[in-house]
Amino acid sequence: MDDQAGKPYLKIIGLIWILIECSLVAGNIFGFASLFTELPRYGIYQSECISSLEQNKLSKANITTDACHGQQAKYQLAFALGIAFYNLPAMVSGMISDYFGPRSLKLIAIIFHLISWLSLGFITPNRNWLLIIHTVFLSLSGISTLLASFSISNHFVKSRGLVTALISGSQLTGSLWYAIFQILIGKGLISLSTLSFIWASFSVLMFGSAMLFLDWPFSFIDSTLKSKITKKEVKTITNDDTLIKHLTSPLFIVVTLFLSSLLLTVSFLPIVWPAWISYLTGSNSESITSYTFWFNMLAGLGIFIAPLCGFIVDFKAHRGYTQKMFNISILQTITWIGCVSLCVVCLQQSITAAQIALFILIISRVILVAGSQALIATV
Repeated sequence: MDDQAGKPYLKIIGLIWILIECSLVAGNIFGFASLFTELPRYGIYQSECISSLEQNKLSKANITTDACHGQQAKYQLAFALGIAFYNLPAMVSGMISDYFGPRSLKLIAIIFHLISWLSLGFITPNRNWLLIIHTVFLSLSGISTLLASFSISNHFVKSRGLVTALISGSQLTGSLWYAIFQILIGKGLISLSTLSFIWASFSVLMFGSAMLFLDWPFSFIDSTLKSKITKKEVKTITNDDTLIKHLTSPLFIVVTLFLSSLLLTVSFLPIVWPAWISYLTGSNSESITSYTFWFNMLAGLGIFIAPLCGFIVDFKAHRGYTQKMFNISILQTITWIGCVSLCVVCLQQSITAAQIALFILIISRVILVAGSQALIATV
């Protein structure tokens, strides 16, 4: 920020703006399962349902339910692809932010955001493939928005871990919006296409944050929150702050391996959640809808849990490297215990286990994502 001492309120406004933005658009994909019960209203992949029923009739199977497994499988495929594309391009998005600035990355995210929500808005039974376009570009937009937003933490030197954790926490609350969609559509208050166009309009909010609070490294452009770099700092960055140095850092390697193993359960449990609840409840549609709704609504607690990660990472960090490593060890140990507990609970085939898994997931996912981001930003 230019003249931080004179206008310290600008970075606070920027942070609040970005927290709201991340909550609205950065983590929506994780709540997509809430639409599984509403998409059939619009005939999305209805042909798969018909084909499944016809096949059962031809095989003279004893059908006691109207469940269309082929249709649900298509929804799960779109969901799984979305989750995958949320994580796979993260390195490319990070490189774009480094070389072209977070503002450039945010502008790319806006394009992906529009493609995603307009695809859902114009989806029809004859254009079922738009559902996959929606989930894939929703994820690309979400991860790009999130990574671009982290750059604002550079303006909070003494509380960088806390700010980064807050941004991660707000992103995790994004899944609750699909649960709200589920209620509004189910009660006939609004259509899916209308909600899609409303969410597409949030690109204006994203454009505002890109122009006001983010930078790009082009000398002929200035911004409100642009950090001035001296010749000495440029020399330091050139000599010491290299990509190879970061990629070979022991901390980076440990955190990457840590995340790659523990994120498997945390990231993909939302995909299998409806199927798991269906199995545990004997395909009771009301129970599936209810548990999926609360699965996404409870994600809103992430914004309250995430600051704890930042506080742990920042606790007496001024004492030096040893204190930072001690804080990180505590946080990562808690994360490991939570994720392992989640795996153990998911092995138990009972509805009580699903309820316990839900609460463990909310806590462990927040600590895993927000905590790891906070420690990388701090160290």
